[in-house]
Amino acid sequence: MRSRLPHDPPAHAGLALQRYLRLEDDQEARNQAVRKLLERIQDNPIPPVYKQAFDRWKAALSEALLLEATTLTPLAIGLGNPSPLENGLAIHHTYGVPYLPGSALKGLLRRAADRFGLDPQAQAVLFGEGPNPQKKSPGQAAYLVYWDGWLDPQSKWPFQKDVITVHHPRYYGGGAGWPSDFDDPNPVAFLSVRPGTRFWIAIGSSPGQEAAQWRYTAAELLRWGLEHLGLGGKTNAGYGYFEVSLPPKPLSEAELAEELYQTYKRRIEGINGRNARGEVSWFMQELRQHPPEVRRKTLEAILRRLENFGLQRERYYQSLKDLLS
Repeated sequence: MRSRLPHDPPAHAGLALQRYLRLEDDQEARNQAVRKLLERIQDNPIPPVYKQAFDRWKAALSEALLLEATTLTPLAIGLGNPSPLENGLAIHHTYGVPYLPGSALKGLLRRAADRFGLDPQAQAVLFGEGPNPQKKSPGQAAYLVYWDGWLDPQSKWPFQKDVITVHHPRYYGGGAGWPSDFDDPNPVAFLSVRPGTRFWIAIGSSPGQEAAQWRYTAAELLRWGLEHLGLGGKTNAGYGYFEVSLPPKPLSEAELAEELYQTYKRRIEGINGRNARGEVSWFMQELRQHPPEVRRKTLEAILRRLENFGLQRERYYQSLKDLLS
């Protein structure tokens, strides 16, 4: 079948790897065929259709928290995936570009959480928990969803030819003799992702202020893991390290309440017996647009100011108190 294929491999890296490696009986000829194929793959452009798919993916996850992760070192993720070569790589089945499997990201996040000693309750939120026969609990799923990381279509072509050199092939290949300085090294060519390649990582959850805070907690842990532990294989050799950018952290309800109070603090201090009615009317219009927990601290400060002037019996005082509840 391979003899009937067109001579030049296609732009799809996965298809090229799986179907376009020439069969050679001689080991040296096979090594040359592998190097030639990898050189051809590393020169191909990103398929134009991929940008459309990426835009759809990003639009579908508009509510998720997006991290921008750029490789600082080569990335070798999915080395154990099936491949005609001795090493595989995580390549998107449809578009032929590298991606970051969500399962690998979640595993790295768990390692980071263990390093920081997260308590079991926090880990249950981030990762879920299995069934507990003693407590007769069926377990629960994680509150968060870790999507596959997608390649930024504006990146340069991400693949590069790489080499692993086995210095003692007989010893590692089956223990046929002890390793020595007289062994012949065996360079093994494989495909990796070049430094400077940018990916987008999405962390999703159910809507709500508390869920947004947990998304950011997971994102901060994942950033630490990508920058200090590395993703994929050969991290001890320097592979798999990233530079990660996070969007601004969303403020909690308590922080939003304090920010709102500080915005109006001076005006509240200016309320007196002569201007109280007009000021309360103005504040009620302003504060209605904020959630109850966010406006509570500001409303309580206004009520205390009115009480200082003995205005508790005024109708506008009661109206303001009704807004508080």
